[in-house]
Amino acid sequence: MSDAVEPTKDLTVVVPVQSDAVEFEEILEQYGREFDRRGMDYEFVFVLDGASDKLFEDLGRRRPPNRSVRLISFNQPFGESIALAAGFKIARGRIVLSLPAYIQTDPKDVHHVLDAIVERDADVVTCWRRPRVDPLLHRMQSALFNFVMRLLTGVHVHDLNCLQRALRRRVFEDVNIQGDMYRFLPVLAHRAGYAVTEVVVRHVREKERHGVLGFGVYLRRLLDISALLFLTRFTRKPLRFFGLAGGMIFLVGLAVCLYLLVEFLLGEGSQDTRLKNRATLILGVLLLVLGIQTFFIGLVAEIIIFVQGRNLKDYRVGRIVEGEVPRAGQERAPDRQEV
Repeated sequence: MSDAVEPTKDLTVVVPVQSDAVEFEEILEQYGREFDRRGMDYEFVFVLDGASDKLFEDLGRRRPPNRSVRLISFNQPFGESIALAAGFKIARGRIVLSLPAYIQTDPKDVHHVLDAIVERDADVVTCWRRPRVDPLLHRMQSALFNFVMRLLTGVHVHDLNCLQRALRRRVFEDVNIQGDMYRFLPVLAHRAGYAVTEVVVRHVREKERHGVLGFGVYLRRLLDISALLFLTRFTRKPLRFFGLAGGMIFLVGLAVCLYLLVEFLLGEGSQDTRLKNRATLILGVLLLVLGIQTFFIGLVAEIIIFVQGRNLKDYRVGRIVEGEVPRAGQERAPDRQEV
């Protein structure tokens, strides 16, 4: 997002809208009141992700004259991450706050979020809804998901599903969020070297489904976690991933082929043990070939990373101390530079 606009405001609030059930006036009034108390220059950006043209025109007419409100409309749904990325791209605030399309947490707690950015020098602030007001089953599913993510990623956040987050604009200019990756923005930002902080906010309402999540949801979460782990652990060293996977596949195929060979040698030419009559031999050979191919995919990826490594930046320098160390009796302070 290097083509993002120059910041001219203190804060931009980005709200993705994926249905007609958007609490437009409530968000503008309740959150705007809190921003006014802080004396902030702010704006709202509502991104209509495949919502109807009627809603777009209706919200345009309902914009209050005393608020800076902008609307973006997609002609088809692209997903929450794309909607947020589009809102971030046109954001004019030095700080960007994302919110759901309804009042999910107490608007007064937004001060805790902004204080973490301004006073604690955090780059990303993620919210932990406590106490939760949704049903026990939903809380259990969410707790299990977040526990697994903490275990796998090492980033100690407790509520990756909460859409209310604040971040400095340099974060979304550096960290690419595509697909369904906005959910994992704190993890990606932490990997890039940004300071991630979690604050507790009061949960007031939940509009998500309250039953057991479907198989498709769990499958998508599993794929997202797999993609996230690969991006955070093996982007710079793909051969470790593909080499390990290819080696395991090759060993399984080799074990199958060796078993058939030993069985043939001990069978003394029996029709049941002759290799040409064993369909399992095809499976073993296929696994051998697949293992070798997987290994060489990782090798090619490793060569590409080695050649293009100078163009990749997966770190961030926080501060630089320059200048000579003063001699005894001198009081010259070293130069410090924020990066």
